[in-house]
Amino acid sequence: MCVTRLFGKIFIFDDVLVDFSETKITRRGEKIVVTAKEFKTLAFSIKNAERVISRDELLNAVWGYQTYPRTRTVDNHILRLRQKLERDLSRPLHLLTVHCLGYKFVP
Repeated sequence: MCVTRLFGKIFIFDDVLVDFSETKITRRGEKIVVTAKEFKTLAFSIKNAERVISRDELLNAVWGYQTYPRTRTVDNHILRLRQKLERDLSRPLHLLTVHCLGYKFVP
């Protein structure tokens, strides 16, 4: 069962708890180690849930790039987040790719 709740600075989806005030993620009570950029990527995705976010928008919001070359940075961060947060990496439910457009977070 997938449950989504937001309690002030805590967001819960599926079996994942994201604590924005402590910059901490747990899954089934176990701490998930993420980099600062991975946390910012997830936080931006959660705040923009159900909306397609382009790679360029993520780069601007998370990395602060104004001008940048084509990069796979976003793709690599999304992949690492999927590896850490999705139950089945071959069929992600929360961090989705929208072909030719970007990514969408679905709680």
